[in-house]
Amino acid sequence: MKLVILLTGILMFSQSFMFAQAGNISQKVYNQVSDAEKYAGKINKNDLEEIVKTLCSPEFEGRRFGADGNTKAMEYIKSEFEKRGISKLNNNWYEQFFKDGEKYGINLIGLVEGYLYPDESVIITCHYDGLGKVNDMLFPSADDNATGVAALVEIAEAFAAAANNNVRPKRSVIFIAFDAGKHEMTGSKIYSKYPVKPVEKIQILLNMDMLGRDDCGLKKNETNYVFLIKNDSQHQFLSQISDSINSIHTHLTIEYDFYKNRQIFDLFYPTSDHYNFTDKVPVAFYTGGINADVHSQNDIPDKISYSTLRSRTLLVFYTAWTYANR
Repeated sequence: MKLVILLTGILMFSQSFMFAQAGNISQKVYNQVSDAEKYAGKINKNDLEEIVKTLCSPEFEGRRFGADGNTKAMEYIKSEFEKRGISKLNNNWYEQFFKDGEKYGINLIGLVEGYLYPDESVIITCHYDGLGKVNDMLFPSADDNATGVAALVEIAEAFAAAANNNVRPKRSVIFIAFDAGKHEMTGSKIYSKYPVKPVEKIQILLNMDMLGRDDCGLKKNETNYVFLIKNDSQHQFLSQISDSINSIHTHLTIEYDFYKNRQIFDLFYPTSDHYNFTDKVPVAFYTGGINADVHSQNDIPDKISYSTLRSRTLLVFYTAWTYANR
């Protein structure tokens, strides 16, 4: 009888200990979720504008893949990662080098390691190269895709600030600025073959391209919108959390059907870096759509709506936070 009482006591103590441990984990995750709004404050319109205008300044020469201006852009983005406290992979590098023909490219990669499931990851991406100079004509490539870079840097800063305050996500969050997006999306193709975390454990990849204009021709007079395009493997959860986040924080009109036209969708969907992952993992593509100045010299910083860019950036941030902690 005494043995039974002793064993019962040990079992009850063990269960109490396990419930206490589970409670601590749940509390930590709960605090992370409630803190999302606090760290979202790191994403501000002035910083977004400064990054876009810097990347579009003459010294970067439009950031053409393989050109000196693109190398300068890479160094600038890396310095912004460093300034904002974004961790290097393995504490010693950001760069993933690759060669395409006679040209060399570099994917820039930052990381916030997950505390519970570090091999599982949420990936946030953009491409940082632009059209460059052609016959002495400069293509600033502001919306395409300095806006995506600005959003990536600001989102990374928000996650890094939380991590530096010991508010870490359950899963790792990886921030990638792809090179050669305008050159057959070579940078993202390379990363899809040589990822830093297992591909099969990617929870979702969130890609941002042409994120800052709100004058898409087919939207008529509507400005406060975003196109959110997901692949066929993406489950309904993305729409549910996006709608929930949007109703509380961003108040955008979210269009899940690109122009409500399957032919236009099929033409546009394969044109950005998420496409190299679409058969492997759930992906979501955030964009303001096609405007009259795309791929022209008129794609300049002054035509960006920085308030809209901030709202779209916040939607991506809160979505990444939710996936990293759910």
